[in-house]
Amino acid sequence: MKPGTYAFKVRSYECGANGRLTLPSLCNYLQEAASIHAYELGFSKINFDAAGGHISWVLTRLVVRMARYPEWNDEVTVVTFPRGGRRIVAWRDFILRAADGAELGRASSEWMIIDLSTRRVVPIPADVFTCLDPALAPVLGPEPFTPRLKYPGGDGASALTFTAQRSHIDLNGHVNNVHYIEWMLEPLTDGAQPAEMEIVFRSETLAGDEVKVETCAADGATYHRVYAPDGRDHVIARTRR
Repeated sequence: MKPGTYAFKVRSYECGANGRLTLPSLCNYLQEAASIHAYELGFSKINFDAAGGHISWVLTRLVVRMARYPEWNDEVTVVTFPRGGRRIVAWRDFILRAADGAELGRASSEWMIIDLSTRRVVPIPADVFTCLDPALAPVLGPEPFTPRLKYPGGDGASALTFTAQRSHIDLNGHVNNVHYIEWMLEPLTDGAQPAEMEIVFRSETLAGDEVKVETCAADGATYHRVYAPDGRDHVIARTRR
């Protein structure tokens, strides 16, 4: 299996006030590259639909580590490949490069498949794992995810409230993962881009749902929580500058 290689041009509306690509826009690139490569390999939502299955991929974990964010009008190449998994999860890695080949960053992700009728997790189709190339090493190591990432809370936490809009809903009928990243970064008033992010997606949000966002500092990092009014977590994340 060849990795997927896809080029993106950084648009002005994808940049922040510093003129560089924002983290949410970067994550859109990762999501698009993953979707295109899955389609080319035969196991995207479109492929599943064509085979009569009402199932789709959902992102459950993501780690991003950036050496440098590209600027407006730069070309970014995303190289991506599936790297393994087990019964109900599959892993996909990414390398981001500038036009001159210099590495911009790396990312690793974990995905599940849900039945869109029941909203329940189903086993990964066996053929997903038949295309793996053992020569492709994990870009962030074999265990890039923090076990049981928790939100510490405590003094100094700041909070905001948002309502999910129809424009936030994706092909799976729920709020797209990138909007959670937008929400969780909103309380950060200095606008600085995180060099690292680890995020865990725990439950879905539908149009009209209210969500609350909290951030707090601990262990030299910023922790983020997006949750429902009843206390149910949607997202837990940690970022570092």
